[in-house]
Amino acid sequence: MVMEKTKETVTWSGQTYEMEWMDSFDEFQLKDLQQVYGFLFRDDGSLCIVRPTEKRGWRLPGGGPEPEDFGWKESIIREAKEEADIILDKGSLKIAGIIKITPISKNCERGLGYALRVVGRITAIEEQTEDISDGLINERIFIEPSKFLEYLPWGKFGEHQLNKALECMKDPK
Repeated sequence: MVMEKTKETVTWSGQTYEMEWMDSFDEFQLKDLQQVYGFLFRDDGSLCIVRPTEKRGWRLPGGGPEPEDFGWKESIIREAKEEADIILDKGSLKIAGIIKITPISKNCERGLGYALRVVGRITAIEEQTEDISDGLINERIFIEPSKFLEYLPWGKFGEHQLNKALECMKDPK
């Protein structure tokens, strides 16, 4: 796969960051992960998204690695279970790309870090329970990938991530 970079500037809660998508990465970046989020698909091709509250909006299942996680696969498996009550096929998990997050504004709470985007196949869907991280039961839906940007309006940056995830799901390696 040819390395491709895509950049976008985003603002969250008055804090501005540059997000740079990279198709390839090195082991150093995997050791400095701030986030692991997944494009997680059912066998029918639909994609899981979650929403803790209407105000917080839709997102991919995922979050920050925990000390008990042995790596990125364990992080996304744990987060998928906690947030969406879905079980993943560990053998299907692949890295779609990595996002370098660089603070731009002086008031940024986070420093330089990386966010991994992974893809995987859902093997089971369980009854939803409370997410231990915030005590909420997330709303969970499965959407056609073509509707992704309607729920997560991430523009070209989101479209690029989705396309990479779909490529990874088609690739048998």
